[in-house]
Amino acid sequence: MRKVTTKEKLKKIHNAVAQLMERREATDISMYDVAKECGMATSTVYHHYPNIENLFHSLLDDVFTDFDSLLGQCIDADKVTHWTDINRMIETAYVDYYNNNPIARKLILGRHTFTELGHADTKHDLILGKEVEAIYRQFFDVPQLTQPVNVFAISLQVADKIYSLSYREHGCITPELANEALRLTESYLQLYIPHICQKSNQHGIVQH
Repeated sequence: MRKVTTKEKLKKIHNAVAQLMERREATDISMYDVAKECGMATSTVYHHYPNIENLFHSLLDDVFTDFDSLLGQCIDADKVTHWTDINRMIETAYVDYYNNNPIARKLILGRHTFTELGHADTKHDLILGKEVEAIYRQFFDVPQLTQPVNVFAISLQVADKIYSLSYREHGCITPELANEALRLTESYLQLYIPHICQKSNQHGIVQH
């Protein structure tokens, strides 16, 4: 009989958590539940992860990788005519991802007591904020921002607050609250980006 590799075991554990999160909140999942779901001994799960928060953190790292990939895929350059189009494309992609990924919904938008997960999410938002700013600058001559914080990271966090409210109330991000997040982030970014923002030399964009 072929020996199961560590990679295969980890994938089985991760899939088990995803299945459990379809049915439960994160705070209702134990290491024993994960072991039972994937048909492993609890000691085997503990061998790879010292506790449930560490396991969730590993899953959240996968979500962060997906977030990074989304930024590279969600921008349709041919449809960017105004800087607000970028905001809409990014937030629409994240809404779709949240609504189709229970791990992201419950570890980022849901209520739980795992403080390290919240810290990791905030830290990654700062990284994403810089990536988002780079996207804006590819298309438009955005003014240099002298604020000690990245306003694009704050915009992402503001949207997540609205998404969190929607998830806790409805179990998903509704179209109505997704639209409210767009309105709020756009209003916030307008404090720093002029409505009429010159196109960058890197792209032949027709400015409306």
